[in-house]
Amino acid sequence: MKSRDLESHLANARKTIEAERTQLRRQEAKARKRERQQQAHAQRAITARVKNLVATRDRLASVTADLAAATTGHVDRSDLEIAAQQIVDLEKRMATATDRHRALSGQYSELSERFESLVTDYNKAVRRVNEMSRDRQKLRPVIDAWDTLAGRLANSVPAGQLSPGDREIVRSWAKWKAGRDRLLKAGQ
Repeated sequence: MKSRDLESHLANARKTIEAERTQLRRQEAKARKRERQQQAHAQRAITARVKNLVATRDRLASVTADLAAATTGHVDRSDLEIAAQQIVDLEKRMATATDRHRALSGQYSELSERFESLVTDYNKAVRRVNEMSRDRQKLRPVIDAWDTLAGRLANSVPAGQLSPGDREIVRSWAKWKAGRDRLLKAGQ
């Protein structure tokens, strides 16, 4: 029995060792692959940098040669005069654009201030409308009661028998009712 247990234990140990070796081989392969990728990336970066340096050196040599040729050779004055005239024209256009920019900046500042003022006024108006709406809701029962009482007064007695104060109340009520009816008809 002991030899079977030992053989079983030995077989299990061999499997474990083999699994660990396989895992180590895989990790080593991954590490080698990662190292190759890093080397390839570094090589590409170095190659790109060298190409950039060579191109910069070539441009510098070309510009240096052009500069040397321009300073040692005969200078065509007509090109310089045209360039000078273009510079003067560009300076004038720049001055005009600068003046225009200043004017537009001033207009923008004025419009910004007007906008801020309008926003302030609008906010005040909104607050006032909200206050009036609250007041209207508070006064609604009083107005409804006045409407009822004035209507009863108008319908209770013929117009000739009303006192002058009552006639004024009935006239005001009739005008108010006509205006209310027009608003209701208009859908407000």
